[in-house]
Amino acid sequence: MSKIEYLFISRCLSEFAGAILPVVFPLFILKTTHSLSLSGLFFTITMLPSVLLTPAMGVWIEKYEKKKVTFFSVLTLAILCSIESMLLKFGRYDFIYLVCFAILVAIFSMMLDLSSKVLFTELVDESELEKYNGIRSILDNLSVFGAPMLGTLVYGVFGFSSVILILAILYVLAAVVIAFIPLESKNGGNDQIVEESFVQKFRIGLHFIRTEKAILKYFLLIMALNFFVASSEEVTNPGIAIQKYHLPTSIFGLVSIAFSIGVILSGIFIAKNSKIEFRKHISKLFVLNSLVMVLIGFSSVFLISFNAFVFFGLILFFEVLLGFITILVNVPMTSFFQSQVPLNIQSRFFALLSFSANLIVPLGILYTGFLASAIGADVTYIINNILVIVIVCFAFWKEIGRGFRAFLLKKWKMSK
Repeated sequence: MSKIEYLFISRCLSEFAGAILPVVFPLFILKTTHSLSLSGLFFTITMLPSVLLTPAMGVWIEKYEKKKVTFFSVLTLAILCSIESMLLKFGRYDFIYLVCFAILVAIFSMMLDLSSKVLFTELVDESELEKYNGIRSILDNLSVFGAPMLGTLVYGVFGFSSVILILAILYVLAAVVIAFIPLESKNGGNDQIVEESFVQKFRIGLHFIRTEKAILKYFLLIMALNFFVASSEEVTNPGIAIQKYHLPTSIFGLVSIAFSIGVILSGIFIAKNSKIEFRKHISKLFVLNSLVMVLIGFSSVFLISFNAFVFFGLILFFEVLLGFITILVNVPMTSFFQSQVPLNIQSRFFALLSFSANLIVPLGILYTGFLASAIGADVTYIINNILVIVIVCFAFWKEIGRGFRAFLLKKWKMSK
């Protein structure tokens, strides 16, 4: 078995475990507190430390072998889940224990995500990054596909402590698989990085993003997408399907399933067509992605007189298409970062990227929520994605200009 296959198996196990907790934990906290406001406060408090510590984690990770950090992170998650399961079995439901558990799980989950991203780059040749990122996308989505259903089933039948015990077992298995990966690294060590101070490392990471124009452009585009589009699941989709078309909440989950199907199909397409340089078409894919969302918005505006279930069928089709295109954007962009950002600063780069996204997404959700309540979720969807298209055209105006001139020249030659 190859090194990357070991990483994929370990990632499947940890991703499956990580997808169960966000679904079941809110149910348990709501049952424990009997208050939506306390439940919201709980998750705000528990997520803040991991968000604020993300840049520091990125710098710290660079001191050590990424395999060791990945192994340490997933093993720590296994230990935390084992301890929490035992506390719950003995009836220790103290709120402070739950807060500490949730904070530590969020921190080490973030550490696992950052270290495994860099480890992935170390194990894969640059020429095969898009292919293996496509495979990773397929496996990630297949891993989390049945996690919510299994988690809620176990929670309903056996209780929260049994769910946490299952997570502990999954994390132990993931740690065992990680242990089989040979210790190798493309960059041959981090001696120079270790000698730098934390402040120097942090400044180097910021300086790299600021001075590398291509990296900065994609970095800012991701922030724009996160601000204008990341609120779809929380605001626009429920606003259109449930609030406007009054569809049953019991079938609303099909929207996420349709999107996941598109993601899986896209991952298979990328893996089977590894010779296609998707990165060269990323500006067109950005625009196409937003155009599909604009179509969803216009469909909601103009099909209000149609049967709601006919409209919902159309939405499911668009969501499959959207999932397919989204991965055609995300995979080459991730591969671009992995190939262009030096290995010795990759963990701090991805940490800064994650930190910025975690700050911008709540702001985008807040903005979209207020705008949707004023003018409607579908109109907001249209406006947000038109703004994204404008931003993309501005960012890629030179490439778009060259393509347009080439198109006109071709037409002119054909007319002669």
